[in-house]
Amino acid sequence: MSTSMKPPAFPIGAVDAQRVEDALSLMGPKWTAWSAITLAQESRPMRIRDVAVQLPFVSEQLIGKRLATMHADGLVTRDDDRRGAPYRLSTLGESLAPVFHTLSDWSHAYLPLGQMAEAERVEDALRRLHHRHSTAVIQILDAGGPMRYAHIAEEAGLSNSLSEQQLSRLQAAGLITRTGPRHGDRC
Repeated sequence: MSTSMKPPAFPIGAVDAQRVEDALSLMGPKWTAWSAITLAQESRPMRIRDVAVQLPFVSEQLIGKRLATMHADGLVTRDDDRRGAPYRLSTLGESLAPVFHTLSDWSHAYLPLGQMAEAERVEDALRRLHHRHSTAVIQILDAGGPMRYAHIAEEAGLSNSLSEQQLSRLQAAGLITRTGPRHGDRC
């Protein structure tokens, strides 16, 4: 596994956790990155069926729902609201390009996933990061070093059961590690 990425230009504690979670909620739903990347690569307005042809592993109905949600979120626009009108990336949707590149680069550097499409790497990275309170928990661990579940829960203002679930998800995603084998050991 390569670690050639430069360290961040600012400490993770300087990041506004809520704004990160809000951004991840916009980008994180499955097929959002695939759809946005497809629209960007084609660089033209596309109807639902045209996007679906580019993503044959996803149903046209699901692509239609995802594009409708992306439209409601401001990531894509339509020239008019008539049925079948094509979608294109909005300025907000186009602004995701550097974010997706960064997520893909991070995935290449730190996740041993083998060969896969760049859009799939972005979707995988978003899936790992998209859990509620993830940014706050990572900030707490970054600032305080290894600590027990109960202390993390207290610092993040979470119930013990919620923090345990969150830490288990982050551990399964490969973003944190437990320092001991027992329940309650430090992360």
